[in-house]
Amino acid sequence: MTDLRFPLNGYHLEEAGDSGNDYLLRTVEESVIGSVPEDEAAASHLWMDDILTVIFEVRENGGMENELYILKDDNEEQAGLLWMGVSRDQFTCDETGYVLQIYVEERLRRRGLGKALMRSAEEWCRKKGLFSMTLNVGSVNKAADRLYRSAGLGPRTIVMHKRLV
Repeated sequence: MTDLRFPLNGYHLEEAGDSGNDYLLRTVEESVIGSVPEDEAAASHLWMDDILTVIFEVRENGGMENELYILKDDNEEQAGLLWMGVSRDQFTCDETGYVLQIYVEERLRRRGLGKALMRSAEEWCRKKGLFSMTLNVGSVNKAADRLYRSAGLGPRTIVMHKRLV
C-alpha cells in the first residue's frame, strides 16, 4: 500500500486491509442511496445487495489495483474513508487514478475533511506516477459535486439514463 499522510491535525489515514471491508460496504450503501433519484433510492432494497456484492468483488479480486484507507481521529474512531484504484482513461487509455469511494461521517461533515481526503487522493495518484484522477458522482448528490469541483475536478462526460419501467 501507498503510505499517505492526512493534511489536517487530529486525524490520520490508516491502511484498512480486510478489516475495512465492513465499513466500506456500509459507506457505499449510504453513498449510493444519496446519489440516485428518490424513486430509485426507495427501491434500493431490490438492487443494493447486487451493488454490495460487486463492490466486495472489486475490493477483493476485481483485477484493479486498489487501496483502502480508513480516516481515524486521534481517539482511533472512524471518521471516513478513501478508496483509490488505478483504471484506464476511457478516451486516452492512459492509466488514471480513480476515486472509488470517498466518505466522511455525517457528524463530521463541513469541517474540511472531504477536501483533505481529496488532497490525499491526489497525493496517492502522484506517488503512483499517475497524471490524472477520475471519479463519478451521482447527479443528485449536490454536496459531493460541490466538493469535487472545489478540488479542481470538472465534468468530462455526461452519462445519460432513462428508466424503461
